[in-house]
Amino acid sequence: MSQTSGRLFKEGKIDKMEISTKAPLTILGQVALAHDISANGSYYNVWQDFEAEAALPRLDQELIAQQGTSNRVGLVVFAPDGYQYWTGVAVPATVATPQGWYRYQLPAGSAFDLVQESPQFLPQVPINYKLNQVYEAADQAAVKLPESLGHAELPFFLEQLTFSESLDAPQSQIYRIYDSPEIDAFEDDLD
Repeated sequence: MSQTSGRLFKEGKIDKMEISTKAPLTILGQVALAHDISANGSYYNVWQDFEAEAALPRLDQELIAQQGTSNRVGLVVFAPDGYQYWTGVAVPATVATPQGWYRYQLPAGSAFDLVQESPQFLPQVPINYKLNQVYEAADQAAVKLPESLGHAELPFFLEQLTFSESLDAPQSQIYRIYDSPEIDAFEDDLD
């Protein structure tokens, strides 16, 4: 991570924090695994590949024409022994999946949102840095979140950036951790 990008992320002001019920979310995009992570702990290389996808500008145009905005979504789906990282776009359920892309249906659920006052698209910032920032904000707000997202019923960490014309002028940015009970680990039953 460059000094500039880290400083910009740290200087982003927190506009608000809240827990609320979220509707299901359909995400179209690409999926990466832990071995695809960059040396600095980000998925910057994966985002560069995703931004080069031929179908992306058409999808952005379709969403801007239909609803006035488009977006970028980074989604981490945790498991007890690993995770998947999705680069994608949140869309209405009726939007077709571009060829070579995948569809992920994020279920409804209660979640803690951290809203950045000054949105910025910084895919070079490590995922753990962003995740820790949300956990720290939740602690300050006295909100109890799952200690291990890998054992949570809703094992999701989501970043969503919304824009009306280009990533250079984002309108909003949220970081979300779903608030759900943790499932007992199998190894807990062996004691």
